[in-house]
Amino acid sequence: MVLRDQARDPDRRPDRALDDALARLSRILAQIAPALEVEHRGPFVGIGAGREAFCLAVRAHEEAAGTTVWAARVCSADPHRGLAAHWDLACVSRLRKPILARALPEFLAGYHAAVASAHKADTGAGLRLRALAEALGADH
Repeated sequence: MVLRDQARDPDRRPDRALDDALARLSRILAQIAPALEVEHRGPFVGIGAGREAFCLAVRAHEEAAGTTVWAARVCSADPHRGLAAHWDLACVSRLRKPILARALPEFLAGYHAAVASAHKADTGAGLRLRALAEALGADH
């Protein structure tokens, strides 16, 4: 699996396969998140000295005026910004893609734990999330 391999190998260069895998994961999470309606703030995915400027988060994001979408996004981690979404997982820069891939196992494990705490782990969406987390080698 491309995401698992990228997460485990920090020296692996981002390529088209990673782009495609992130796009697939984004679509899957966009299906799972609205079914669960469980928020989760994950690890930081900023670049360099700004490592803590951005994080992964799944929640109801405002996509357009008055429109919210449950999905995973790279968000501003600044508490005054309220997890404002900046990028879809598939749309991050080439520099951020390896950082994002390394954060995914922790993110999916934490998201699954939040879903379990909300007593939704046994739903279809919860089981699908668990399978994703296990596929990336995340511990539960």
